[in-house]
Amino acid sequence: MNLKLQAFFVFVLIVVCTTLVSSQTPPAPTNLTAFPGLFGGVALHWDSTSDANGYFIYKAVDDSPFRRIADTRHREFLDWYVYPGHSYAYFVTAFNLSGESSPSDTATFTLDQNPHEGRKVITGKVTDDSTGLPLREAVVRVFSQGGLWSQATHTDTGGVYWAALDSGDYLVRAEKYGYFPEWFDNVHRVDSATVIALHQDTVVTANFGLQPLPPLVPITVTGTVTDSLNGQPLSNAFVLFLRPHRWLREIEILTGLFGGFPFERIDLPEIGRLHGVVWIGRTDSSGNYSAHVVAGLRYIALAFKPGFVPKFYDNKHTPLEADRLFLTRDTSGINFSLVPNPLAVNTLSGAVTDSNGTGIPSHVILLRRTILGRLPVRFRMTDSVGNYTFYHLTNGTFYVKAIPVEAYAPAWYSAAGCGVANWHNADSIQVTGDVSGINICVVPAPHGGFARIAGEISHNPGNLAQVSPAEGVTVYAISNTTNQVVGYDVSESDGSYSIENLPAGTYNIVVDKEGYGSSSPPTYTVDQNNNYEVNNSSIIITPETPLSVGENGQAVPRQFRLDQNYPNPFNPSTQVRYDVAKVSLVSMKIYNLIGQEVAVLVNNTVEPGTYTVRWNGRDGNGRLVGSGIYFVKFLATPTDGYSSSYSQVRKMIMMK
Repeated sequence: MNLKLQAFFVFVLIVVCTTLVSSQTPPAPTNLTAFPGLFGGVALHWDSTSDANGYFIYKAVDDSPFRRIADTRHREFLDWYVYPGHSYAYFVTAFNLSGESSPSDTATFTLDQNPHEGRKVITGKVTDDSTGLPLREAVVRVFSQGGLWSQATHTDTGGVYWAALDSGDYLVRAEKYGYFPEWFDNVHRVDSATVIALHQDTVVTANFGLQPLPPLVPITVTGTVTDSLNGQPLSNAFVLFLRPHRWLREIEILTGLFGGFPFERIDLPEIGRLHGVVWIGRTDSSGNYSAHVVAGLRYIALAFKPGFVPKFYDNKHTPLEADRLFLTRDTSGINFSLVPNPLAVNTLSGAVTDSNGTGIPSHVILLRRTILGRLPVRFRMTDSVGNYTFYHLTNGTFYVKAIPVEAYAPAWYSAAGCGVANWHNADSIQVTGDVSGINICVVPAPHGGFARIAGEISHNPGNLAQVSPAEGVTVYAISNTTNQVVGYDVSESDGSYSIENLPAGTYNIVVDKEGYGSSSPPTYTVDQNNNYEVNNSSIIITPETPLSVGENGQAVPRQFRLDQNYPNPFNPSTQVRYDVAKVSLVSMKIYNLIGQEVAVLVNNTVEPGTYTVRWNGRDGNGRLVGSGIYFVKFLATPTDGYSSSYSQVRKMIMMK
């Protein structure tokens, strides 16, 4: 079974098995209209319906039957595949996990022979260079010479494309997933491309023959998923292999499909709608899985089972920091150890939207404030309309960041701002129960050129001469002219980043990584003088505060508090941070599951302030304790004689 059919089969299985199913199919959309797009194509618009997760678009050409051409979560769609001399008809249906609605009313559209008075035309055909057959749905991009402006169009079923333009000089590039991209005329670099002059001729033909990529070689990846507490295998755990963030963005650019291929989108309970899923399966009764992927590519791997915290391979929490698995042959030992969900029942929910309130599908990263700074602890995707919820959260202070899968820039949660791109400006969120309305506003980051700025982000701990690659750093290209985000990337495990498809111009390269800062942002100009490429940008980030533990010199806390220990699970030592609001007799003790006292960490009078204490995993006699669940109890009794005592308990997990 090929990867596409396998992904579709598993998607259907998940839809059938999930309990998060709406009770009824949505009603049919209404008031469908079709009108010319601003830069070509036909724009469709309809009224939204209740209970809809998204919409299917159906199209008929001339006398052909209707067929489904796309799905979207918005109530509008732009179809580039329209050409003079043909008539088009459309209808739309709404869908959710219960099924698909009946069709909307039908809208028709006919493109005039010359829809843009006074404009010229570039047209041509895109074929497979090895077979000569036409390539349907190839993306053809037309750039003004200098790369300051671009327009995208697509080929029809006969491989033909068509673009109406003003007089001027243009560069044209054809792309299709599975093929090497090509500039006109039959070259692979923009500096060698043939300029097409639209000054006198009404129609100019530019044909392309694209060379297919080498044949795909299937390989098998195996591993085991176990319970981290007892080492026992976990059956029926989901295991997924996904495209890394950069690969997904490259597909978006090559195909125009934001979020990647529709058949690679999978909905999982408590994780949301994952994009770029190339394989998904479940473990057997022994906790084993066997995945089938393609050799020579990089993947990230995720394991999840209801009741456990999702984990990426090598105990990573988010897809941005997840190990990139470069697989060239059959591989074994890609194992996962999952931690049970905490006993806490707190939730944190919200949505990722643009400034108009439209939901934007996104990765959402949850970070906790700890004694070591802001650390990512959970990851999930939004649903198709931008909503998200984190479950099983213990009390604490959190921050939330969204990384959209569409043409929007990453942003932090801020109650008062939209597009907050730096961690310093993020608002903290206090979680002591269910928290809702944490909506993250993101701004567009359109890519409309062919310039590129790439380089490496390095990490300097501040007290070492040697630097190392820094992964998971968001790198923005900020226009010197508009001061707006024009493009971005997230650094890979080797520290590399590559911001693609920028218009020619001058950019400040700004980085964002929680707890870190950098020197003044470098500025680069990409234009004809450097063939629209900068490949050697090097940026070093350093911690803004020392990563030491102990009293932090901050203002006196306003209330008593016991933070969750870190790390957790731990082996064999962990640290606990606590706040003391008044001079108090403080007791902090460790207990086992049956309530026996194991160790005493603090037992004296403490001045107001923030403190940390380490437990080395040993009992009162100095013996190392065994694996299992323990509890740390914090009791503070103010010495002023009238204030009430404060008590709090946290669960800890020792895992050897």
